[in-house]
Amino acid sequence: MTLHSCAVIGLGLFGRQVARTLAGLGVDVLVVDRDPALVEALKDQVTSAVCADLTDEKALLESGVLNADAAVVAIGEAMEASILVTALLKKHGVRQVVARSHSDLHAQVLTLVGATRTVDPEAEMGHRLAHELYAPDVHARIRLSTGQEVVEFEAPKALVGRTVQALQFREKYLLNIIAIKHRAPEEAAGYRVNRLPRPTDVLGAGDVVVAIGDEGSVRKFLDLLG
Repeated sequence: MTLHSCAVIGLGLFGRQVARTLAGLGVDVLVVDRDPALVEALKDQVTSAVCADLTDEKALLESGVLNADAAVVAIGEAMEASILVTALLKKHGVRQVVARSHSDLHAQVLTLVGATRTVDPEAEMGHRLAHELYAPDVHARIRLSTGQEVVEFEAPKALVGRTVQALQFREKYLLNIIAIKHRAPEEAAGYRVNRLPRPTDVLGAGDVVVAIGDEGSVRKFLDLLG
């Protein structure tokens, strides 16, 4: 189900980016922070902005955050505050609460008090950077809850000019090609996406392949690319 409204609590770098991105996607965004300067700086980029300390239950009830479909607790280093706000949101019936964590223990406590999901931006960025350094030709790599991975990479020269069927990705690498992004300078994104590649479709120079498989198969294939 598409998100219609969201409250973002805490306007550090992470919170501001979440708020701006959601607003750009058309979501009604309410931002809340104790710092009036941060609230003032963002008020024209979101639906509404409130200066309040939501560790105060009365302030939380009056802020409007309980009317949102979801809440992101993006509070920075103040772990006690993030835990208390998460617990209060859950207490008052917010169904989806995503909370920023700073350690495994912090994430466990946030989950115990009601966070639907926890996110450690620094850990995730470090993980992503490591993968980019390991395989610089890979555009994106996403791990699914099923244990599978979706990997996006530019087609190497050895694959250019060959059909999807001739590549035999499933037989050779235990991977399935689920999309191909063809170079298209005239398009705004620079690509034309083929979301259902046919066996007869041909890879061109500069095309980006999107494939899915288990983690081990993806790793072995990336080793071959290197």
